[in-house]
Amino acid sequence: MDLRVILVPYDNSHYSENALEYAVYLAKAIFLGDPKKRIIRIVMLHVVQEIPFTKTLLDKMKIKRENKNPSLNEHANIIYQETKTLMQKDMDKKKKTYKSIEGIKLESRILYGDPANQIIDYSNNNRVDLIVMGSNGLQGLAKFKGLGSVSRKVSEAVSRPMTIIR
Repeated sequence: MDLRVILVPYDNSHYSENALEYAVYLAKAIFLGDPKKRIIRIVMLHVVQEIPFTKTLLDKMKIKRENKNPSLNEHANIIYQETKTLMQKDMDKKKKTYKSIEGIKLESRILYGDPANQIIDYSNNNRVDLIVMGSNGLQGLAKFKGLGSVSRKVSEAVSRPMTIIR
């Protein structure tokens, strides 16, 4: 198997941090063992999850209001943009951390929607050789022993190799 692209779903949880560290370790080992010294791409993919908003929920949140009566869509867009900005900053820090490791190119992508579906679609529509994913994410502890609902759904739907990390 020619391993050149590793997808790491990333949500800044302990489990996704472990998955990223494992992917970097694996990519470094593959690069060092490759006589052609081909670069391994690691793609960190964060999915901003769709959340159903209600006026009551949004009123409880402390959101900067330029418009005195913003619509639910405007609130959702503000939250999406702030989440995207914070996650991009975090992923940029990770890229700087691993930048000096020879043979690895770390990239980041941010999508919006259902995390499991977006991870599945991304892996199916892009050249991904391996998925390295945390067993649980920020959604809380797994309802199934050892696997969160997103990692379980992804593992059942993808046709490429996958490693699930605790």
